[in-house]
Amino acid sequence: MKPWIVRLSFTTFAVFFAGIIVTADRGRGDILWRLAGSVPFGDKWGHLVLVGILTCLLNLLLDGRSPPGKARRIMLGSLIVGILMTLEEGSQAFIPCRSFDGFDWLANIAGIVWGEFAARRLLGGPVPAAARG
Repeated sequence: MKPWIVRLSFTTFAVFFAGIIVTADRGRGDILWRLAGSVPFGDKWGHLVLVGILTCLLNLLLDGRSPPGKARRIMLGSLIVGILMTLEEGSQAFIPCRSFDGFDWLANIAGIVWGEFAARRLLGGPVPAAARG
């Protein structure tokens, strides 16, 4: 995959993703929330898919690099997204129009796992045995 395509895809999606978070933090976006609410577990599926795509694109952008130290089993992009999404979910407890939901965080983690799996497949690298099922 051409580096400029990955860079453009990640940047575009990251701006879109940040826009969703800002919209939610401002108490707007009723149509988005109604759409998610019209599908069983739509909110959770939304977290999984959006975070998964973000994770996959960031891992592709970083060319599958691993973090230094003992966390070498995961990709650096997965670690970065995991930290940022944990902070974002935790911050919801302090924003009046948001509500913290631990299941949203779990859906984010599932998205990170799925995104890393997809990135490993696209990069042609090894897929952990546990993920092969």
